Amino acid sequence: MSNEAHLDSATLTVLLDIRHPFCHLALPEAVAFGRARGIEINWLPVAVQTLRPPSARSAGDDRSIRHKRNRAEMIAREIDVYSSLQGLELVDYYRDPDATAVHQAWLWVREHSPESLEDFLSIVFRAYGSEGLDPGDLRAVSLLVEKVLGDGSGAAFSTWASSAGVKVAQSLASDLEARGLSGAPLYQVAGQIFMGRQHLRMIEWILEGERGPGPI
Repeated sequence: MSNEAHLDSATLTVLLDIRHPFCHLALPEAVAFGRARGIEINWLPVAVQTLRPPSARSAGDDRSIRHKRNRAEMIAREIDVYSSLQGLELVDYYRDPDATAVHQAWLWVREHSPESLEDFLSIVFRAYGSEGLDPGDLRAVSLLVEKVLGDGSGAAFSTWASSAGVKVAQSLASDLEARGLSGAPLYQVAGQIFMGRQHLRMIEWILEGERGPGPI
């Protein structure tokens, strides 16, 4: 099983971490973006630092502490607003579990049934965001693989994840790290890297040949 990252050949690569709320906001927008333009997105999992909750207020807080808390609260409000607009339910912004099983399943589906990957990602992200899925639970993730692909795929994935899947996931993580691709949601297009879904207009401009003035 090759499961090459295709970072040098893909038209558009999108890196997401299921644990990060901004990635939950980015996924449906990127799916719609790719489908509207007939682009096959190169979806890759990446592990990034998860959000930290705002600190409790204390009379002795200095300016730095207050700034960090205000920023954390601002980020939470942003997630509240945009998740509501997208009809997404995110029950906990600050979970920090091991996501190995989901990353392995992502790569397995990407290799064995790439046409099903976006449906799988939509289901597994929803299961994590609103249903409390443990992304490190191999059995629970295998059931989701089976739900999307059927035909014994869950068992086949589970067997692979316990053997070759470990090295495949580690190899991808090492490749991403070596290239400096460590954020999420992160987009790579035409050799350029963008962090955050707010850059989709710029990405569209690049894909359309940079005709006319850029959007920024």
